[in-house]
Amino acid sequence: MSKKSSLGRGLTALLGEKPAPDTAGPGGAQVLKIERIVQAAYQPRQVFEPEALAELAQSIREKGVLQPLLVRPRGDAFEIVAGERRWRASQLAGLTELPVIIRDLSDREALEIAIIENLQREDLGPLEEARAYQALMDQGLNQEGVAQAVGKGRSTVANALRLLTLEDAALKALDSGEISAGHARAILAMPEKDRAWALKEITARGLNVREAEALKREARAPAPVKVNPPRTYRQVELALSRRTGTKVRITGEDKGRVELSYASREELDRILELFGYAAEE
Repeated sequence: MSKKSSLGRGLTALLGEKPAPDTAGPGGAQVLKIERIVQAAYQPRQVFEPEALAELAQSIREKGVLQPLLVRPRGDAFEIVAGERRWRASQLAGLTELPVIIRDLSDREALEIAIIENLQREDLGPLEEARAYQALMDQGLNQEGVAQAVGKGRSTVANALRLLTLEDAALKALDSGEISAGHARAILAMPEKDRAWALKEITARGLNVREAEALKREARAPAPVKVNPPRTYRQVELALSRRTGTKVRITGEDKGRVELSYASREELDRILELFGYAAEE
């Protein structure tokens, strides 16, 4: 009978499994040459800020690596399951060896641990989190299974996965930090035809999330219909404007209005005189 999967039992359960036979040292940790440690094929975190890495490297120079990396055997090397940031910073710091804990983990278990480790520290961006959930689903889990595995509500997982349905321009804006996850959800609430417009409005006007959500009402409001008067009426407008020396506007066809604009009392008196009305003193 095959070994029962530990998926969904959480990080503690996975790390609590019996160490691989070659593990030695206090707490199951041992030291490996840094060149024997390789990057994972899948890493939930896609962005490693250079400044933050430099700060961690300085801390490692002064105090060493306080928390061992978690790795799994991969041929003659060992693949990082948790701790890639420490591994990168240790290289910057010039270390040649690192403390590690070795576990014999399946791809699914390694992926679950990598995701949980980042989520527990809230290190993932909204799209990194969504892509991590999708990677678990690609391993055969449904949304409920993903939620149980990472200790989140199903609605949280579902809302995160919806971000992956954004159009490319919005995905790039979210990935770069130009818009937030709240902005992205406001865009997703819009009809597809209005989403490009909404993104442009949010970025151009610097809208906050509440203002971005209000864009949906703007999109629903029908644009005012501009009714141009017939060509003959436009000619009459021009003729009357020349005759009265003021702006004239005709609206309607069979029924409507003729509007004359004036800017001062003197101009009104002049117009009235044209129509045979003497201005009252």
